[in-house]
Amino acid sequence: MLIIQHFAHDYFSHKLDENYIGLTFNIKGKYEGTMELFPSDQPNIIIQEGFICIKKLDLTVEGNNITSSFSKNLDIKFNEIKKISFDKGNDSEDFQINVPQGNYKNLTFGIELMDFPGMPAVMIHAAYFSQKRELLNLQIELFDINPRFEQALDTRNQNPANDNDNPSFIFEINASKWLEKLSFEDLENAALTADTILINPSNNVALYQKIAAQIMHGQNVKLEPK
Repeated sequence: MLIIQHFAHDYFSHKLDENYIGLTFNIKGKYEGTMELFPSDQPNIIIQEGFICIKKLDLTVEGNNITSSFSKNLDIKFNEIKKISFDKGNDSEDFQINVPQGNYKNLTFGIELMDFPGMPAVMIHAAYFSQKRELLNLQIELFDINPRFEQALDTRNQNPANDNDNPSFIFEINASKWLEKLSFEDLENAALTADTILINPSNNVALYQKIAAQIMHGQNVKLEPK
């Protein structure tokens, strides 16, 4: 059972019907190892940087407190796209969301990505170490589809004794998994644009479709307390 509660002076007691939880996005993908660690049967792709653009965030909660049982669905559509960079280098909270205080049986986060003029929903800058021992630039731009990721927290494994007044969670996306379906043949035969393997709806379309399918599956995510 996950418990979200708040302690404050009496002056603030009238505000305790709701509290907030923090949500931090961690998009894994930046490679910091050595070439020798790559599997011999998979292309050597090194993600250097990138970002996702979040258009909508939703949260489903279910639980109870001393006054009632509750079930709440929050659907937050942003007026401006929220851009989250890969491996941003800190664990600061990207969002703070008001929720009822109480004992939680269910807590599920969902995010929807969207591109807007001049910026893709997903951008990845990477490098491919070719079979000719050349390092080629790789740029992936996801346009025209809106991936959605959803993950539930198993509240049964949460220890109430360790709960914070305002708990915070990490929504982790493993972007390197999006590229696992690419083969040596795909990348060796890919068309180059100014010395770059450009993958988007107009360039190297077959590769784009492979990556887009992996992203749309939304399986390479996890949610855990910070």
